[in-house]
Amino acid sequence: MVSMTKGRIMNDAALMPRMPRYQVVFFDLYGTLIDIRTDERSETAWQALYEKLRGFGVEYESVEALRGRFARLEAGEMLRQANRSTVRDDWREFDILPVYRSLLIDQADEVERILPLPQAATQAAWAFRQGSTGMIRLYQGALDMIGRLREAGVGVVLLSNAQSCYTRPELEMTGLADVLDDVIISSEEGMRKPARDLYMSALDRELVTAERSLMVGNDETNDIIGAAAAGIDGAYFRTEISPTHDPVVSRHAVCSFTGADYDGLLDYVLNT
Repeated sequence: MVSMTKGRIMNDAALMPRMPRYQVVFFDLYGTLIDIRTDERSETAWQALYEKLRGFGVEYESVEALRGRFARLEAGEMLRQANRSTVRDDWREFDILPVYRSLLIDQADEVERILPLPQAATQAAWAFRQGSTGMIRLYQGALDMIGRLREAGVGVVLLSNAQSCYTRPELEMTGLADVLDDVIISSEEGMRKPARDLYMSALDRELVTAERSLMVGNDETNDIIGAAAAGIDGAYFRTEISPTHDPVVSRHAVCSFTGADYDGLLDYVLNT
């Protein structure tokens, strides 16, 4: 009788779904979930910004005059943010959105007849981003892969070095905004990967331990070595837009893949 009960318990346990090793998987964005090509020096990008500003009643002599004004405002804003930051220089992240706001501020009354200044700045930034982007697409299978992780009870969180004013519209455009459990963007945090403090902050925010977390990314230094400094396992994707000198296989990662190999990643996360 006792042995039968034990057998039943063992059989019932065998039928229980297996809990994944990781409670949360953090993903980099560009080169990991999204394939993108941008050129912020292109004439198309600056012409798009010039036309958007004209639409708000803000006139510059020429596109070149606008470029010069932007560069001066950017340098001043970077210094201002640096003076207010407690993050070490090489890990500090700059938020570019105030620069777009400064481009509009001299004609604020004119602009606000059309749109509140913060919204106008966001639209100006997005116009520039669209003009600078030659190609953007989700890697094939990205949404399905995220869906399968979430169905298995794994949280899926974006952890990206990026400018929020560019990235959040792209998350909406690609459908990622609807499937991610949380979004952590460096420009909103004031620091960037590979800062250990950023990874530790992400763990605290998601209420998860390092041992139950995995970082997936295509940049060995920022995504794999940075995560390892916080005790987080890393899964490395060597994609076309990985840093040129990155290896094919990262010795710092628990697993490495050629390209955005979501099938391989799912097999590792769900079956190990």
